[in-house]
Parts: sequence; C-alpha cells; structure tokens
Amino acid sequence: MCKPTTTAPPPDSRLFLATLKDFGQDEFGRTPTVKARFFTIGVFVVFLIMMEQICRQILLAYVDSHPLLENETNRHILARHVGIDFVSAAIVSYFGFKARHITQDMYDRHLKGKKNAMPKAYENRLFQYHPESARIILLFIGYQVKNSYDTIVWNDGALFIAHHILAFGTAWGALFPGAAHYYAPFYLGYSEFSTAALCLLANFDDDFGVKGLAAAFPLAKVILGAFFAVSFIVCRVIIWTTHSVYYLKDVIACLKTDDPRIVGRKTWLQFTGFSLSLLSLLQIIWLGEIFLTGKRELEALGFL
Repeated sequence: MCKPTTTAPPPDSRLFLATLKDFGQDEFGRTPTVKARFFTIGVFVVFLIMMEQICRQILLAYVDSHPLLENETNRHILARHVGIDFVSAAIVSYFGFKARHITQDMYDRHLKGKKNAMPKAYENRLFQYHPESARIILLFIGYQVKNSYDTIVWNDGALFIAHHILAFGTAWGALFPGAAHYYAPFYLGYSEFSTAALCLLANFDDDFGVKGLAAAFPLAKVILGAFFAVSFIVCRVIIWTTHSVYYLKDVIACLKTDDPRIVGRKTWLQFTGFSLSLLSLLQIIWLGEIFLTGKRELEALGFL
C-alpha cells in the first residue's frame, strides 16, 4: 500500500520585516527566520546611523545660530542624544503603546475593577507569541546595539556598559528562544517614554551633555526635567509596579512546575526575575534623586 506523499513547505522568503504581518506566522505556522530577524535589526541600526548623520548636518547648517554650536563635539553630542537615543526611545515607545491591547486584561482588572478579567494561569503571558511584541523586541535590540557602541566610543563608563549588556540580554532572551511577549509592549516599549525625555534632558548635563547648554537655556531644562519627572512616576513607578508584581508571580509559578516549555528559558526567567527586582529597587532610589534634583533646580531659578 502506497504511503501518501507529503510536500515540504517552501523556504520562508521573508527577509526585511517591514510590516506587522511580516512579524506574524505564515500559512505554515512559522514565525520569521533567524536570518530575517538579524537582517531587520541591521537595517534599524543603519537607520539610526543615518539619523545621527542627518542631525549632524542640520546642526552644522545652523552653526552660526548659537556659539555652543560652533564646537564640533557639542554638535556630535546633540546629534547622538537626539538622533539616536531620543529617536530610538520614541520609536519603541510608540510601537509599545500601540500594542497596549495585549495587556488590556491587566488594565481592565485594575482600572475598571473587573476582578476576573485577568486569568491566573501564566501560560499565555509567558509563552504566547505576539507579532507586535516581536517587532518591539527587534527594535529594542537594534537600539541597544548602536547605543552600546556609542557608550564605548564616548567612554560613558562601565556602569552604562553594564546597563546596555543587561538590557540587551533581557531583550535577546525574549526573542531567542522567546518568552514573556505579553510584557514586552511595556518593559521594552512605552516604559521608554521617560527615557525619551531623559535623552533630551541629558543634553543639558555638563558631564554627559553640552557644557553651558543649561546656563544658556535654563527654562528649557526645567520644562524637560518636569516632563521627565512626571513620565518617570507614571511609567517607572505606577505602571511598572503593577506589571512587575504580575511578572514576578508568573515567573515564580512557572519555575515551580515541570512545564516542558521552561527548557531553554529557565536561566533567562531567573535572570529577568532577579534583574527586575534589582531595577525596581534602584528606581525607588532614583525617584528620590529626581525630587531632590528638581528641588535644587527650582530653587536656583527662584521658583522656590
């Protein structure tokens, strides 16, 4: 008796993942290939390099508009913080906020009082694939690749290098082998709203920004500082706390089981659980520093 013939699916032809559909599963149930993911990350890194060069040329065109722009290093610092850091944080924030529907059940429970809106089971939150999250993760990795390179070139210090390594490792595990896509829109997405504000505010720092910029534009620094403080409280304290409680509960519950999907993900889950706890504690300290810094700035300007 002849066995039925089976036809192998054709190779996945996706290379540059440009649309949300590209990040989804094809008709054979396959997610994008490793090759396509690496290629897309590379394209985004090239995009950031181009944005940096465009900002440099724009600042060069307005070199006579302010004495601070006459210094080439100052222009390059501004181009880095705006063209790379701000643009990257704004992009992942936008796509993260756009994908907030993934965590709608969490918001329904806490904002609308629907106690049964969010299931107790961790499976979908830790192991379900979301195309929107995959896109955010790829963009975030591209951002960390370029930012890590710049951190070394600009000699930002070991603390910043360590931060980028931890951020890169977190995003990498979410992509390979893939986990916790439910939480990606916030942690790797719109939690970066506060980071976007911080990137602009960094230009006014005499050590990591343009020396003299704060003295030249004190009101702009205060406005950006206020926006950063508010966004930090909303994103990194209020929303962060809710997401972190659920993520840690999910990780602990998952690690107590013999779920076969843990294989290849156990170390990453342990790592993110530990790093999230540490970062949450650090953000409480940073919140206190934000209030103290804001108080000093307002006193210096005579507002207090």
